[in-house]
Amino acid sequence: MKLWVEAGILISAVLPLVRLWRGPDLWDRLAGASSLNVRVALLLACEAVLGGHGLLLDVALAYATLGFLGTVLLARFGERGER
Repeated sequence: MKLWVEAGILISAVLPLVRLWRGPDLWDRLAGASSLNVRVALLLACEAVLGGHGLLLDVALAYATLGFLGTVLLARFGERGER
């Protein structure tokens, strides 16, 4: 079951990766990066729960927090119009 869950999460990460790669402007790339960060944190959390590695929950939480802060910082940077 663990393999199916992780494979489903990885398959769901394809579209945000395409949006990150081909986004015509900063906002599309930012949305793709944010979605990809969520999926990586979800993958870490699923591995922690299904694999019995409790430390990975802390890593997933820290990764999600840093991903959120990075998204906010890049959004503020893009709001000013600087490139």
